[in-house]
Order: sequence, then structure tokens, then C-alpha cells
Amino acid sequence: MTKRIIALFLCIVACVAVFAGCSKGIDPQSEDRGQQFTMYLSESIYDLDPVNAYTNESTRSVVGMLFDTLFRLDEKGKVRNSLAEKYTVSEDKNTGEYYMYIYIKEDARWSDNIPVTADDVVFAWKRVLSYNESHEAAALLYDIKNARAYSEAEVTEDDIGLWADDRLVTIQFEGPIDYDQFILNLTSLALAPLREDVVSKNVDWAKKSSIMVSSGPFKLSKVGYSANGAVLYDDINYSTPKIDENNKVMTDRDGNRIYIDATEYDSFKNQVMNSFIIERNMYYYRNSDKNEYLDKSVTPYRILVDCSMSAEDIKKGYESGAILYVGDIPLSIRKDVKDSAIEGESMSTNTCYFNQNAYIDNGTEEGYQLFAIKEVRQALSMAIDRASIARDVVFAEAATGLVPMGVFDSNSIKSMFRDVSSNNFKYLSWNLTEADALLKAANITPSDYSFSITVAAYDDVHAYIAEALVAAWGPEGLGFNVTIKERGTVANNDYHRDVKDIPSDLCDDLWAEDFKEGDFEVIIIDLVAPSVDPFSVLAPFAKAFSGQSMDMTGSTEDYQLSSHVTGYESEEYNSLMEKIFAEKNPEKRSANLHNAEAILMEDMPVIPIVFNKSAYIINDEVIDLKIKSKNSNYYMPVSFQTAEVKEYEDYLYDCAKFIYDNFDSFKTNPLSYFGSSVYSSLTADEFIGETSNYSFLFDDKDYDFLPEPSTETETESSSESKSETTANED
Repeated sequence: MTKRIIALFLCIVACVAVFAGCSKGIDPQSEDRGQQFTMYLSESIYDLDPVNAYTNESTRSVVGMLFDTLFRLDEKGKVRNSLAEKYTVSEDKNTGEYYMYIYIKEDARWSDNIPVTADDVVFAWKRVLSYNESHEAAALLYDIKNARAYSEAEVTEDDIGLWADDRLVTIQFEGPIDYDQFILNLTSLALAPLREDVVSKNVDWAKKSSIMVSSGPFKLSKVGYSANGAVLYDDINYSTPKIDENNKVMTDRDGNRIYIDATEYDSFKNQVMNSFIIERNMYYYRNSDKNEYLDKSVTPYRILVDCSMSAEDIKKGYESGAILYVGDIPLSIRKDVKDSAIEGESMSTNTCYFNQNAYIDNGTEEGYQLFAIKEVRQALSMAIDRASIARDVVFAEAATGLVPMGVFDSNSIKSMFRDVSSNNFKYLSWNLTEADALLKAANITPSDYSFSITVAAYDDVHAYIAEALVAAWGPEGLGFNVTIKERGTVANNDYHRDVKDIPSDLCDDLWAEDFKEGDFEVIIIDLVAPSVDPFSVLAPFAKAFSGQSMDMTGSTEDYQLSSHVTGYESEEYNSLMEKIFAEKNPEKRSANLHNAEAILMEDMPVIPIVFNKSAYIINDEVIDLKIKSKNSNYYMPVSFQTAEVKEYEDYLYDCAKFIYDNFDSFKTNPLSYFGSSVYSSLTADEFIGETSNYSFLFDDKDYDFLPEPSTETETESSSESKSETTANED
């Protein structure tokens, strides 16, 4: 029920501490599994893989509920153990051998009750480092012996200084390192342990609740989708087999399938996520063999996130008491709720990426690499009124650099990168006269060029910023011909060779596919800091630290490092980042990191727009989130792990009445949960007798707003309908 979904989660970037001794008393044999909440949050999420959680702040927050890391940051920004029980360091300067030993907690379990082991850590890290993959977090592990060499395809994965032995992770480093800095890196969600048997099973493992297992307090229990006709898209990963005139799959001379060319627009089934359910990980620091209480470590049973409600309905539901918590607040109601919202830093910068390799339409057959010209990028940046955009986004600040608020200056929270920065970057100022002069100096006539801004269709803040950029850069601004290219989601159409099928219970996020493949001219993302170290934000713009997959199109002797996804190349920047990587003195390292940001803000391969702020509203008269302070900062502001509704039966009544009273209007949206083929033809009275995500609100309830019980004949008919509905949902 939310036009969006996650914000609730804007919070959980670091999983919550384990409350080992606090049993609530739900017996494992009890039919009552605990309280269920209906939270109305933010936009849909289509990929819960931890390594892909850094282009959208909402995604990162939800993924943080599902996956635990070895170490975490507490509410004060201090590093604490999470999955790791302890670590030790061994140094031998005579032999030049430097080791770290990390011990996994004995009671750390996956959501299928399998122990979290050192193998899961080693697998996840080698996956991030793989030269066949593109993961910007790879540089966080380059202190490990041969880690960097492996990512450059110079050695095999067996040469990496990583070993697993049950619960013990052994790490060998290239030489002496800053151990505090390395442990800080391990708080990154991108480095969370993963199970090889799960990840290798299916390329879409992080989209399917039936496959995915979690190490955090919650697991993904169910995902719902709605389809709304067909839509024309160019899907670069479209891989449906070609069919001949006899309706047989076509193959080449070697018997390999031939796939349809994906370079042309085609008609695809438009599909969106309408809901998902997060459920208690019943093995999260709970020993099932000892029959410990179900809610020993996680209090709520389920959190239902319905993504299909309009912003106004979210507001109405919150005001009626049915919606307990709204995070990542919809743009259109932000000004209305600003005074009651609780704000914090989100460690993300809304940013425009330019594709310097893209040939921009200039009326010629070949086009022109417009964004390879520094002055063009500088001019586009100076045409943006960041203060105005920040005011309209509400929970944002005009960006004064690329590294977001909340990132440390060094390896502790004692000083913050943005507080220490004294730079006043020229090209982040709003100056149309100077922007025009830059274009003239580069001999660019804006009206000759046409380009598009790629934006995720499901993100209302990104859509607004795209519109603001069109106004600044288009005919009424600098004079370019600018359009918005909305990229939505379609029913999965990628033929999976491993299962010989096209799984339909998935959505393909075309925005994410375009970004990963570099198939854009300009694209809007939330640049989320992979860790609180500014190096994690700045390093990927250097070729050696980009984390992009190797270019292996030539011979083994000609394998090439790939530059940043924007195509940015700077020898000065590359050299400086090498120096920063080797620097052990914190003060010198800090100074050079600020110098690195200054180079980027001169060259402008990307344009920072605003620093995102996290914000949420909470009906704290109804729900208790066990928050230590309403002013908790970003690192650990809110946990749903121990959340409880104070008067649960009253809440169920309010929520049920809200659904019942608004059912007819909800189902008019064909992409809503209630507008699906299962429920769209039902009345509110018929719906309450169906099996649905909302059954917990109505089962065995005798609310005063409900109709009188039906006759026996009607009851039998309803039972048959209920059985059919369950089959349809399955």
C-alpha cells in the first residue's frame, strides 16, 4: 500500500545489536507468532544484493535489514562487533608477514538455520574482487595480499591471502596497514557474507524470496507483482530464444541457442512490485535446538510493505492512525510533514553521471562525444540552481562537493569530511553567464545537440530533479535539446540458461541494467558511500580502483583495466589515488583525499546536485521502536528489530477500517495490490473473506464496521472463492 516502500528502512544501514537475554515469551509451538505491522514506506526495490545497494539510499536501507556485516557502526559512529566475535592481529616484521584473524560468532545463523561460516566471508569477498564483475567496493579489500592482482586478472583466486576454516577467517596483507581503517571498511554492507550455494544457484537470487537467505534480523518472505498491459522498451539484456516457422527454438551449427537481437524497441509486459513482506529471521541469534522463544532477538513477526498507495493516501493513512511509520517520505507531501519529521544524514549524494563515451546527436550520422569536453560538463553544472532544488526536495541540502554528509575525514568519527573541507568549488555555483561563456569557449552551440537524462521511473525525487535539469539545460536554459528517458520495470524476459526457462515471478529493472552496462548519456543516481571512509567514494574514479570488470576482449597479454562507468580518465587523478592508497599517515591521507575531490570538482565527470537527508515520521503514540533518542544520527537511527505496538488490538482495528473504507478507491489503480486480477472484481465485504496479505487484520475479528455474518450457503461459496484465490496467488 504505498506508492513507495522502503523508507521505513531509511534507517537500518547497520543491523541492530543482538539482545541476547531478552525473551518476550512466544513459544515456538504457538500459533501466535507475534505482532504484524503494516508500514507505508517508499519506492519499490528490485534487487536486494548487498553489492548493488549503492545507487539508491532506500535500497541500501532495506538490504541492511536482511544482511548482517562482520562489524557495524553504533548510533555514535563507533565500530562494534556484529557477526564477528573478535579479531586478532599478528605481525612479523622480520619475515614481512602480516595477518588478521577474524572469528565468526558461534550462534550466527542464516535464516534457514545454517551457521554463518568463514567460507561465506571468503566467497563474498572473492566475488567482489572478481575481474569478471563490476563492484566499486573492491578497492576496500585491496590491502589483502594479491586481492588487487586478482581483480586485474594477474593471479588466480587461490592466490588471494584469504583462508576459511570453520568460523575462522585468516587474512594475509601485502604489508603493514592501518588495521582500524580495514575494520572500518568491513562495516560496509557490500562486504557482507554471502552463501555460495545460494548465489550460484540463480543470477536473480537476490530477487526471489524462495531462494534468498538472510543473516540479518529479517528475511524476505514474499513479493507481489502487478502487470499493466504492454509497453515499448529497448531492453539491452533481452534474451528470448528465436523461434522458427515450426515454433521450435533456433540453434546455430554447434547446437547453441540463437537469441533475439535486443537493440530494437519491442513490446514488453509492464510489471511493478506492489508489495513485499519482511519476516522475522527466527534463527537470528536464537538456538532452535534449545527451543528458545521465537522473539528472543526479533520482536515483530512480519512487516508488510505495500508499495502501491498514492502519496495522499499515505498521508491520510498516517493521520488516521493506520500507518505507524513513513520513511523516505513521498516528495509531494514532504512540505506538509516537514515540521513533524525526524531528519538525519543519509551518506548519499544525488548525482548526475555523464557518459563521456556516448556519441550525442548533433545532426550528423556519427554524433559527437559532447561529454568528453570538460568545459561542457562544467557549464552544465553551473546552470543548476542547487539551492532551489534542495528546497523543493525538502529533505536535502545543496551539494558543496561529491563526498556526502556523514562520511568520516579519517578512520574515526572525531572529524567529518565535509566539516574539514575548506574548498569552495567554482563549478558548483549557480552562474548562467559563466556557463554560457564556457560553452562558447568550447565552440559548442547548444541547440545543435540533443541528449537524454535516464531516470528510474519509480523514484519521484529523481524524476523531479530530472525535470529541474531539463529546465536548466533545455531551450529555456542553456539551449540544449534535452529529454527525460524514464526506465521502468518489466516482467522478466531473460532466458535463464541454467534453468532452461524464463522465470515470470521477477521484475527486470531497466534503469539498473542501463547503469550497469553504461548504456546512458546522462543518468541520475544516489551516490551512496560504500563505507564511512571517503576513499570508498573517491577511489572508483581512478582506473586502478574503479572496480569495473576487466576488458578481456584481446589476448591474455592485452587485458585492460576499465575506467569508471562514466569513462573518466585522468592521469593526475590516477596517480594521486595511488598515493592515497599507499599513505599510512592519517593527516597526509586526509589532505590528499580533499585534493582528490578538488580534482573531480574541477573536471566534473559527475555533477553532485544535493546531499540527501534521511527523514521519517512516526506515530509514537502507537508504536514503540525502542529508539534511544529521537535525535539518533544516521549510523543506527531506528531499529524495527524490537518494535512493538502499544495497543495492538486498537491498531488492528484502525488499520482494518482504513483498508475497508478505502478499498474501492485503492483497487482502481491496476498496479496496486488491490487492483490485481485476484481482487479487482471484489467488494470490500468480499475481500475480507479472502486469503490476502491483510488477512491478519480481519481473521476472527468482529469489528463494528463489518457486515453481519453471512449465511451458511454464502459461507461455503466464500470458502470456494478463497481456495481459488490462494491458488491464483501461488
